[in-house]
Amino acid sequence: MTSSTMSRVRLLIDTNVLIALEDPGQTEPLVADFARRCLAGAIALYVHPATLDDFSRDPDRYRRSISESRVSKFLQLVPIPLPPTAELEARWGTIRSQNDRVDVTLLHALSIKAVDILVSQDAGLHRRVRGGDLEERVITLGDTVAWLKSLQDPADDGLPHVSDIPAYSLDPRDPIFDSLRLDYIEFSGWWSTKCVAEHRACWAIMGSDGRIHGLVVRKPESGKEIGLASNLRALKLCTFKVADSAQGNKVGELLLRKSIWHAQQNGFDFIYLTTFRKQVALLDLIERYGFETNVENAAGEIVAIKPLRRTRLEVSGQSNLADVLRRNYPRFTIREPVALFAIPIQWRFHRQLFPEAARLTPTPLFGDETFDLRQAGRKPGNTIRKVYVCRSFNKMMKAGDVIFFYQSREEATLNSQSITTVGVVEQVRRACDYRELSRLTAGRSVYSEDDLKQVVEDAPNSVTAIDFLLIGHLDPVIKIDKLLEGGVLKAPPQSITPIPRNSLGILLPSMNFGFAL
Repeated sequence: MTSSTMSRVRLLIDTNVLIALEDPGQTEPLVADFARRCLAGAIALYVHPATLDDFSRDPDRYRRSISESRVSKFLQLVPIPLPPTAELEARWGTIRSQNDRVDVTLLHALSIKAVDILVSQDAGLHRRVRGGDLEERVITLGDTVAWLKSLQDPADDGLPHVSDIPAYSLDPRDPIFDSLRLDYIEFSGWWSTKCVAEHRACWAIMGSDGRIHGLVVRKPESGKEIGLASNLRALKLCTFKVADSAQGNKVGELLLRKSIWHAQQNGFDFIYLTTFRKQVALLDLIERYGFETNVENAAGEIVAIKPLRRTRLEVSGQSNLADVLRRNYPRFTIREPVALFAIPIQWRFHRQLFPEAARLTPTPLFGDETFDLRQAGRKPGNTIRKVYVCRSFNKMMKAGDVIFFYQSREEATLNSQSITTVGVVEQVRRACDYRELSRLTAGRSVYSEDDLKQVVEDAPNSVTAIDFLLIGHLDPVIKIDKLLEGGVLKAPPQSITPIPRNSLGILLPSMNFGFAL
């Protein structure tokens, strides 16, 4: 990677990120990684004059002078004229305080493209852009690190595999348990007398260092445990934890996807967890996918509940379809006027985006369906929200349309020339150059810098970025012969290709996602 290329990307950091970077105490690993990667990539870090306004309100003169001196280390935007307050509120919500005004001031700078990305840990700021045109460009520190890793480390070593194991097989001395013991005084006793003794089931992601990078402890319950009817089934995520050392790899999103898919496909009516309000990143993640967080228990924890349905999703008349689909995830609709498309995808991108569906041809010696872990990047495979970049452009594709990924021919793979995976479109955007394409893909951290540059070079007019939700993988996959015979395709697709609705009968038997279509 060259510094000249990355210097074209301008990041605006808000007050909380600035404070984290300049904290005189011990630097958090995620913050240190962010700083190191920005320096290595010659990323341009900017602060807004509104940040100085934040510091100027500090009544402690000495502390204020220290804060202002820290700002001087970064590039600074010059003041930008603001539209009328009514216009700002119409776009980004009510302005009730000076802090709110700072938030919308930063968003205005982003909207006029004075900067490319806004990095913020402020949950309120993220809520202001949710479902809007700036959502993909306002990202957390963890998402920023994940994006920079994808750009800078395209040959990531290994793929986290979610293991389904009993609690007694985990080492209680692992560092991931340290903060749990701090938050819950009775954790050690609960772990030994409940989790270990009862052989509670866990999903664990083990790192190459032998430590636990992500952990979910799950327990089936009746609805009465959360004040609902006793005949309802609930899946409780007793523990949902990502290790500090694994931040930036989308481990939490992978665990959430695993949990939701399991609950949906196994007939649970609800999935829920409890957490403290300080867990801002976790709350932002689960709220995005339909967890309701307006109830607290006696211990002061938020009880976050996601209802699950097995009926067909009805979306007629919905103004923000992408938001409806996220909140009801993984349910979607395939009924008219939804359009269907086949998207060809090369093997190397297929295994990056969908590593759990990537299989090599069985070897004569072992005769198994071997996962290809050799060069699968971690971050793209972990996410629910993904982006696919291509030269092809279909003016008819819109939010809510269903896309079927067709794995192109690759002799070494088991599912060569097959439809393997289903997604639903959130939005389709166009980019004319590398910088714009980098903006569009930053929030979903999928492609390396070389990948993006190559796509732009191959499509001098413009590039298509398709934002989509991963719904699931076909079981079984559908091979090209059956696709041609059933009229799904007329030939192996070379670009985005419409699928006729009268061929749905070929696809539906493999779409076993736990809800009606």
